[in-house]
Amino acid sequence: MKAKKSYEELCRESDERAARLEALFEASPYRDQAIAEVAAENAVAAAMAKARKEAGLTQAQVAERMGVAQSNVSRMLRGRVTVTNLFRYLAACGKTAELTLRQL
Repeated sequence: MKAKKSYEELCRESDERAARLEALFEASPYRDQAIAEVAAENAVAAAMAKARKEAGLTQAQVAERMGVAQSNVSRMLRGRVTVTNLFRYLAACGKTAELTLRQL
C-alpha cells in the first residue's frame, strides 16, 4: 500500500511541476504569440463587459436578447466568443463594432 503524502509534500510537488511548466513556456517559440492572444481576448472581454454595463443590462438580460442561455454569455466574457456572437452580443447592448484586418 502506498503511503499518503503530507500536505507539504503535495504543495512542494505542485510548485515543482508549476516551475517546470513555466520554464517550458518561457522557452517556447510560441510564448509571445500566446501572450498576445490572451491580451487580445482580455481586451475583447473587457469591451463586451463595458458595453453591457453602459447599456445598464445584466448578463441574463443580454442572454435573453440574444436568445441564448446566461451561461453562454458568461463563457463569451471569458474569451470564448466567435465574431458572429460578438456582434450579436454588442447588438443586444445597443452597440456596433467594426472589424479591421491588418497585414502583419
